Amino acid sequence: MPSIQTDARFLGLDLSALGRSVRQAWSDLQGSPLLSWLTPEAPIILLQQDGGESLWWGGTRRVMGGKKIGTPFIAVELPDDLLLRRTLTVPAMGESDTASAAALQVRSISPFAEHDLVWGYRTRPDAAGGSALDLALASRKQIAQCIQSHSARLGAKTPEVWVDMSAGPPIVLSGYGEGLRRAQGGRGRWARYGLLASALVLMAAILVTPTLQLRARAIEAVGAYDGAVHRTPTMVKDREALMQSVEKLNVLSELLAGRVEPMRVLDRLTKVLPDDTALQGLTLKGLKVTITGLTANASALMQILGEQPGVRDVRAPTPTTRVGGANSKENFVIEFSLDPQEFGVAMVQSPVSVVAPLSASSAASAAAPVAAVAAPASAPTASVSAPSSAAVAPPAAPGALVPVFGGSAPQAASKPSLAKPERKGTP
Repeated sequence: MPSIQTDARFLGLDLSALGRSVRQAWSDLQGSPLLSWLTPEAPIILLQQDGGESLWWGGTRRVMGGKKIGTPFIAVELPDDLLLRRTLTVPAMGESDTASAAALQVRSISPFAEHDLVWGYRTRPDAAGGSALDLALASRKQIAQCIQSHSARLGAKTPEVWVDMSAGPPIVLSGYGEGLRRAQGGRGRWARYGLLASALVLMAAILVTPTLQLRARAIEAVGAYDGAVHRTPTMVKDREALMQSVEKLNVLSELLAGRVEPMRVLDRLTKVLPDDTALQGLTLKGLKVTITGLTANASALMQILGEQPGVRDVRAPTPTTRVGGANSKENFVIEFSLDPQEFGVAMVQSPVSVVAPLSASSAASAAAPVAAVAAPASAPTASVSAPSSAAVAPPAAPGALVPVFGGSAPQAASKPSLAKPERKGTP
């Protein structure tokens, strides 16, 4: 039957000694120069063998200078004739191991009974690299008699018992007032630890506060933005619709930038063509216009077209022909380009009301004979067919927007001519 082991071990390590090792390491760290300043040293008044007094602070004797120092701690120097001493050389060890070695040595050499034994130790660095262990043993009864002899100066205070101050720090015999001093040192150390931790936390807060403030502002801004979005959904939709409309208007503006209005072209040709000229066809393709028809003098007609604003690059792609004898008219084909700034669409307010519309017969007699009309504006290329009588648009109201042809506002209609138009010949 397997036996049950009670020792706490894990992977060969003694877990029972783990806590002791950690405490020992922490104690050694507190005694190191890095953290020793966090443990306050209390001043102690030493009552010497010769009846004098001295001040000890931080393990060293200080000069009092005749001043009385108020301190709750007092120590009594034990005479050498009441002591048993022993000095040993031990290797460098921890505090707990040193205390165990000292206790073992004291029990082996002590001539006093267990209840009467009082002892203490002190370690000093050795030249060989080890440590010198100084032991001091005394009888509890004899120590009580020594303390009783100083009762007048001690009062109600519980003194510490020190011995052998010649080789540095004194040897403190345990079991008297040293526990009160060490307890006060522990409380002072933890208080300083608390102050140090508070200072570190305060410093960390100072460093982190700007970042936290920026984060809070960012969160507040995001919350305000979300609230605005939730409160104004209609405005957001209207804004999106407006942006879409703007985009469509931009596209439309680009399309209309180079577009020529056919009605302006027809109006300009009607005004500038001589009475002896008849159009048989008009083709509008982009900014290029091609007209065909009959005229008495094709060269003069080209010169008239070239002098018009917005008309350029007037030329005859084919030779002019005359059919039917010397008195017949010339058959012409003329091409020219238009300026969209001159023949584009423009809207102005009507300055005055226009007179009543003319009748269909009067309008036909006043207009120049045109052989063809333009196709709808949506088609890029339009062919013109034979003319027909067209109705005149009703007059515009005062202040209304009306189209402008040729860059000038509409004028009041003049009195129609009663003369019949000249009959044009056919080829």
